[in-house]
Amino acid sequence: MRKYDGIEVRYRSPETDLAKSLQVIENLLGFAPEPQQLDFDLSFWAGGSGVYDKLVISCSATPEQWHILKQKLDLYSPEDALARDDWREDFIWLVADDEVCSDILAASAQFINDNKAPFQDACLDSHTLYFSDMSDVNGWTAVWGQGSRLNYAYFCQG
Repeated sequence: MRKYDGIEVRYRSPETDLAKSLQVIENLLGFAPEPQQLDFDLSFWAGGSGVYDKLVISCSATPEQWHILKQKLDLYSPEDALARDDWREDFIWLVADDEVCSDILAASAQFINDNKAPFQDACLDSHTLYFSDMSDVNGWTAVWGQGSRLNYAYFCQG
């Protein structure tokens, strides 16, 4: 259970306790990334006005780790999000800040680029690109990358 004490808990590479940070990251991703190929900035805050978390990770990942992450986080491509009647409207509003979107891949990549950390790879619409189930303006997870490089961004405000 989180304490609503208004104190930010932060884990940031390289200036943090790596063992504790790896535990948190493994819990988030479902696997422990190689520390030599890992950058992260995890900020958790809970107070009287609610929760504000912003978590960003960049690491190398094997195809098996990509699969673990996809299952753990219930990830969907932007096209799959559009195909779901129960999510389409909220997803378009999240990535396009509008009621309609003519190019969901370009809008999704731009959304990620607007919200990623400086150490994370830029997102191209040709990359592997996923969002967690029912991501919306109050809480979302985006995962993108190419080859063995994985980038993860999570935001929750509630």
